[in-house]
Amino acid sequence: MARSSAAFIVVLIVVVAAVLYWGLRSYLTPTSTSTATSTGTTGVSTSGTTSTSSSPPAHTTSTFTTSAQQLTLADIESMPGLSETPTLGPSNSSKVIVIVYDPECPYCALELNATFPFLYYVSANTSQARVIFLGLPIHEYSTQMLELLDLIYNKYGAKAFAEVLDVNYAFYVHNILLYEEGQTPQLIMPTNLTIIEIADDLGYNVTQQEASGYLGLVNSTMNFLLQHGITGTPTILAFNGSGPPVYVQVGLVQPTYLICNLTLKLSLSVPGVSC
Repeated sequence: MARSSAAFIVVLIVVVAAVLYWGLRSYLTPTSTSTATSTGTTGVSTSGTTSTSSSPPAHTTSTFTTSAQQLTLADIESMPGLSETPTLGPSNSSKVIVIVYDPECPYCALELNATFPFLYYVSANTSQARVIFLGLPIHEYSTQMLELLDLIYNKYGAKAFAEVLDVNYAFYVHNILLYEEGQTPQLIMPTNLTIIEIADDLGYNVTQQEASGYLGLVNSTMNFLLQHGITGTPTILAFNGSGPPVYVQVGLVQPTYLICNLTLKLSLSVPGVSC
């Protein structure tokens, strides 16, 4: 990656650290998209060490499926490899938010970049809920990126995972804005090399060779999701007990809409949230 990109990532690290420190000060910033859009299993194909696209990433308008509605928390908790799956918050909480994500998905970047402080606050900061991240690889480098994120979680812990994923999405959102404003002819998408460089800047030493040991976990998580009819990202499910989800959202929505629904459905206490 170019020196300018590396410098930009360093700046982003400082910004993200401030966001995490101040908790909820920035999570109500809306995105420019009001309709629910998600990247499906036929997402864009990219090439090269820095992934680019000459047009906006392909997407589909989605509604949640019957299979997703029938999925229960008991199903999630019996999923193979759950103990190694990135999770924030108390492991025994019956209030659970499941994030189905792809680190190379632009809609995941827009949604989670805006709501990550909220998710971190209700889980890691205040232990009101558990947040489980289930990776669904759709884009060309998604599998390698998910391998690295799983490695970071298991080697360095939940906070390290959250930091790296948050900076990755912040980097992606910056590039999306540059593309939408016409300042770059191509959308520069993150790759596995982006994750490695971000991790290195944050002091986490990982390699793709070491991360390849998590390919089995990535594949088993993907198969679990597909078997339950979950084929697009981002997908958000909220559980309040062992039964079916009390809230399902597929695709990109306004951050305030998502935050309010999660707050109300799970009876969360969040300063500044008025729904």
